[in-house]
Amino acid sequence: MNKKECKKYVRRAYKRLIEVNKSLDEENIEQEMKNVLEEQMKEYIAYSKIAVRNMKNSGNIEITLKDILAQIDILPKIYPKYKAIDIANKL
Repeated sequence: MNKKECKKYVRRAYKRLIEVNKSLDEENIEQEMKNVLEEQMKEYIAYSKIAVRNMKNSGNIEITLKDILAQIDILPKIYPKYKAIDIANKL
């Protein structure tokens, strides 16, 4: 288990629970952690799908991991999270 990643998600879930005045119990933290992870997963998938589409449309014959990772470094500067998810859902 990556403790840094785990703590990051726990912090986000905790802050959301506090914002909406929900009680801090096992069920609520579990549900909020699932929500945080799902939201993060959607974002990661969206940027990955857009990166692959961009690489395919650029005329590259062979797409490498390095190419995709380079695209992912740039894409968040171009598309905000909500826009990237919307575009990826249409792909």
